Amino acid sequence: MLKLMLACCKVYISESRNRAALDSIERAAGGIQQASIINKFVDETYNRVGYTIVSKLAPEPSSGLCPLKSTVFAMVKAAFDAVDFELHCGSHPRLGVVDHICFHPLGCTSLDQTAAIAKSLAADVGSSLQVPTFLYGAANEEGRTLDSIRRELGYFKPNSTGNQWVGGPKAEPLPLKPDVGPAYAVQTKGIIVIGATPWVDNYNVPVYSTDIATVRRIAKRVSGRGGKGLPSVQAMALAHGEDVIEVACNLLDPSRVGGDLVQLQVEKIAGEEGIAVGKGYYTDFPQEEIVERYLKLDSPRGKRD
Repeated sequence: MLKLMLACCKVYISESRNRAALDSIERAAGGIQQASIINKFVDETYNRVGYTIVSKLAPEPSSGLCPLKSTVFAMVKAAFDAVDFELHCGSHPRLGVVDHICFHPLGCTSLDQTAAIAKSLAADVGSSLQVPTFLYGAANEEGRTLDSIRRELGYFKPNSTGNQWVGGPKAEPLPLKPDVGPAYAVQTKGIIVIGATPWVDNYNVPVYSTDIATVRRIAKRVSGRGGKGLPSVQAMALAHGEDVIEVACNLLDPSRVGGDLVQLQVEKIAGEEGIAVGKGYYTDFPQEEIVERYLKLDSPRGKRD
């Protein structure tokens, strides 16, 4: 187990209501051996789906073939073919049809190895599919962070009423130069951000309020940005239906600060405002369970090898 070389890729696509589109994306993923979809998290309110794909890696890949990269590229291409970004709307921010892709090392795989896959995928997406592609984390030479790219591209600002994000980007030069691909975004496809980082958990806490300004203040006090909240936590407030606003969190170091601490902090701050809070939830399985699920799926192949 200690010598097992695995990598995980999380792919976030701006669509969850079009079942035919999701079926097409999943069929594209099913054609490549050794890479498997371990989890699918659908949120129809956000109009967003997250896929968790895991694959074995060769100790010293020499041919350039990588099942994980091939699977993700096939899913990305299928998403661009099946989803029109100009027709998309939802209450979760997004930059493109395929909004975000992140690679994480598992087992004895190094972060550098997953960064190499991320950079190779970005090169293919940017050049072959002609989509502006930004790199972050270990895949970026300067170590640029995901949230810094998003801020420069206006990710966190709703572009429609009711705290909604609607349609594609304007046909104008991007405010930030992509690492790969054209300097203009195609309105039907948008922009894609690809990175490699240590493991990240996502934990969302429902707050029973319709006051987005108040819940944004709660999220700001939870977030570690500026050194005032929980360290290694990024938080934002997102409308999730008519009577709920979620404090949606990225846990950048979940072994240090997990969902339990986030839950307590949101409850404490919301309590000061006299607002009720529901039980939060993770959007994916724990890292160890993801590995276990992959190995169970892969065991018949292992017996044949």
